Amino acid sequence: MQYTESQKFGKWLLLVILPTTVAFSAFSLIYAYKKGEGVSFELLFALIPVAIMILFFIMRLDTTINDEGIFFRFYPFQKGKFIPWTAIHKAYVRKYNPISEYGGWGLRTGWSKKTGGAYNTAGDMGLQLEYKDGKRFLLGTQRADELRVFMEGLYKSGVVLPL
Repeated sequence: MQYTESQKFGKWLLLVILPTTVAFSAFSLIYAYKKGEGVSFELLFALIPVAIMILFFIMRLDTTINDEGIFFRFYPFQKGKFIPWTAIHKAYVRKYNPISEYGGWGLRTGWSKKTGGAYNTAGDMGLQLEYKDGKRFLLGTQRADELRVFMEGLYKSGVVLPL
């Protein structure tokens, strides 16, 4: 049994916010060029949003869950992390509020002692992990129903203790 999911950031971010920034930067570059000013600073200013847009296109959250534990990574920022089931007290799919609980989407490590950290890209559903030492961590999911069914299968097979 294995569950895998690869998630990217929401398209609205890529299709609205970043192209608007790129357009503003291009306008600034053209304006400076027509005035006869140097364009080196303006060119740099125009390339930064393009670099950010490229980064958002390649960023993704990869999750693999099997009978040994959970492996996840936020590409390209980390190589990955494996959490064995022996370190987890509870694991369940739940709805959450990304803004009020974690301050938004992305790598949200150490956000608060109450909610713990989170890795998420979009939406409001995630796999809540409660470690045996009391710490909490949430992995976002775009396929909550599928993940819930998979977790129930792990419970029934005795890999994860039922809640």
